[in-house]
Amino acid sequence: MDLGLDGLHALITGGTRGIGRTIAETLIADGCRVSFCGRTLEAVDAAAAELGELATGTVVDVSDHEALTTWVESTADQHGGLDIVVPNASALGGPPDSPDKWRKVFETDVLSTVALVDAATPHLIASDSASIVQIGTITAVEYHGYPGGTRSYGALKAALLNYMSQLSIELGPDGIRANSVSPGPIYIANGSWGYIENAAPEYFAENVEHHPQKRLGTPEEVARVVAFLASPAASWVTGENVVVDGGFTRRHAF
Repeated sequence: MDLGLDGLHALITGGTRGIGRTIAETLIADGCRVSFCGRTLEAVDAAAAELGELATGTVVDVSDHEALTTWVESTADQHGGLDIVVPNASALGGPPDSPDKWRKVFETDVLSTVALVDAATPHLIASDSASIVQIGTITAVEYHGYPGGTRSYGALKAALLNYMSQLSIELGPDGIRANSVSPGPIYIANGSWGYIENAAPEYFAENVEHHPQKRLGTPEEVARVVAFLASPAASWVTGENVVVDGGFTRRHAF
């Protein structure tokens, strides 16, 4: 299927590693130009070199909303517009689930997404293929607690599902689609589940056993769904939360 991504410009937060990095690779493989940000110059430079000429990386702390807005504006100007926005950066879950953790997740996950969308919206309005795809988590739709607490992560990611739903209605007349993708446990050796595999092997094994296929997902399996939703091929899909978890959540989806 031709997704129609060739020549479009996508912006991804947290694009140096993990799911964000794989989304960048997947979009680039279909001819999409990608601008991404990360927290350290070393990681940004390494990712940009490996992603190739269609990628541009910038050091941005998404919890610095002024810097985030400046990045969006300068990137859109540099590349002559903006078509796709993927809010992916996250403070993640895990203990300790303290008041400070709630504040960190709120600033990094929720308010950075709001700042990102606010800055990007005028540029998206000018696009003929505008879409927003927020990267969430199954923890927003079903209890999935890591020992020590992930209440802040699940609750605030759930808020973003509501936010995307509102955006899909309010920005629809401007031709902007807004969707969410909520991955289940995704195995990345240097990511959260790689850490859990070593730090809490029994909990890791329980999660593997819970999957109908007896394995965790891959970032590529998430990125392909994101690429479709971000693309013109999904032009009639908006306001949706697509759970990508291999049947981990035991829900009747209706």
